[in-house]
Amino acid sequence: MNNIEIGLSYECRAIGIEKEVVGVVEQLYNNTVLINVVSCDPTDRASVIELQNRLLVKYEDVLACLETECTA
Repeated sequence: MNNIEIGLSYECRAIGIEKEVVGVVEQLYNNTVLINVVSCDPTDRASVIELQNRLLVKYEDVLACLETECTA
């Protein structure tokens, strides 16, 4: 994904989490993005809570945009 924007929701594979999550992008870094998790698989819920709903995602692991404004 080339056009990742802060404030939009994306489906991702986050670092340290087994299943895919949906999260809102909070910050863009050189190789990763910081997301605030909106929904996740129940098996990963304990890990997500432990990390205070904030996870890092590699750019190549951002799978799909869930907002209508996305063009990527």
